[in-house]
Parts: sequence; C-alpha cells; structure tokens
Amino acid sequence: MSLLDEAVVLNDGSLMPKVGVIADNEDSVAKAVDAGYRLVDCPTGKKINLDEISPQLYVEIQISEEIKTREEMRDSFKNIRHNIVSNHADLCLLRLSDDMDRNKKVWQELEQLKIQGWVKTLGLVNATSDDLADLLKNAKVKPSVVQINYEDPTLINMARKNKMQVEMQVEGDIDALAELADNYKTSSLELVMRYFNQKGIVPLINAEDIIKNPKSDFTIKPNDLATIGQLFASK
Repeated sequence: MSLLDEAVVLNDGSLMPKVGVIADNEDSVAKAVDAGYRLVDCPTGKKINLDEISPQLYVEIQISEEIKTREEMRDSFKNIRHNIVSNHADLCLLRLSDDMDRNKKVWQELEQLKIQGWVKTLGLVNATSDDLADLLKNAKVKPSVVQINYEDPTLINMARKNKMQVEMQVEGDIDALAELADNYKTSSLELVMRYFNQKGIVPLINAEDIIKNPKSDFTIKPNDLATIGQLFASK
C-alpha cells in the first residue's frame, strides 16, 4: 500500500490521509489528485471548484485571524461553500490570535457549524500549549487536529494526550538532507515524508514539490531522525 492510500483515525472517529498538499488554484489541486494525493489544504480567499475536480478529496481550510466574531465566521463559511466546496469541509482549522476571548467565541461558532453539518472536523493552527489548555477548559467539541509551525515537544505531547492528530507544513532547506537521503536510496522530500510518517505527524507539502508514490518501506535510524529533526526544530 502506498503512503498516499493510508489514513489516521481522528478522535472524532473520522479518517484523515497521512499526507497532504497545500494548493492555491485548480491546476495545483488537479496535479495533486493526478499524483494520488487526497488531502488538500486550500486558501479561503480564492474560488477553487473542488467538487468538479474530484468528489473524493479531503478538504482542509483555515479560518484566519481576521475573523473576529461569530457573525463573521458564519459569513465566511457561506463564502467557502460558494467558492470552494458546496457540501462541507472535512477539516476546518481555526488560526488562533492573541485575543483569547475572540478565540473562544469563534470556536463556539465553529462548534455550531459542525453540529449543522457544514464541517466534519475541527482543529487549530498557531496554538501554544497554554492556548490549547485554555480552549479545552470550555470547548464542547475537542479539536481533532493541531497544526504546528515547528516541532514543539510540549505542544505535541499535550495534543497526543488528548488524542489529537498533529500536522505540519514542510518548510526549510530540505535539499540539505540530500546526502543523508542518498544513504536510504531516496530523495530529500521522500525522506522527510517518511520522517514525519515515523513520528506520527501528517506533513503538508507544497503542490509544486509533490512526488508520485512516495516510498514508505524503509525505516530511518534514530540518529538520522535526530539529524532531520534539527531542520524542523524551533529557530
């Protein structure tokens, strides 16, 4: 089985592909689908008719910090259903701000949108361990996914304690791993995808970087895991 065919079970019982693609137009989405990818992270500010490209996509969207009220959240979702996916989003990630009151109010609206069937699963972006702990005190729906900017051990451990899936955008000088990748007879990106797979993190890669049928039939040694991890640690 290809890594692209594998999925993780989230804490709400739904399935999420183990690899995702960041795509900002219909051409990049079509390219990802053609290569076998199913999880697509899309911006909310553009019109991308995903329903016509593939009915089998796992659609992930982010709610920006500019959304500050429950009314703005409802209006934003109307636009999302008009411009991106008419039925529902599979995963909606709320980007947290420094305004904790705003975070709670918008999260409450997202909970209602989930109940109404506009979105299947909820998650967070830009959270710290303190943010997550604060939101969990009042949340009626526990986040299922936490997208991290770097490998923060405290946040990752808290997410896993609450059975939340961690995902992360793949950024940085991946080409620096070329020599190490040669040792495994693979490419730098394929090595990184396997790295995240071994660590139980869902990677999101840029559409222009996608590769078909990424190999997952090799195991990265502990010392090499530590070397790769330096690329994704806090700067």
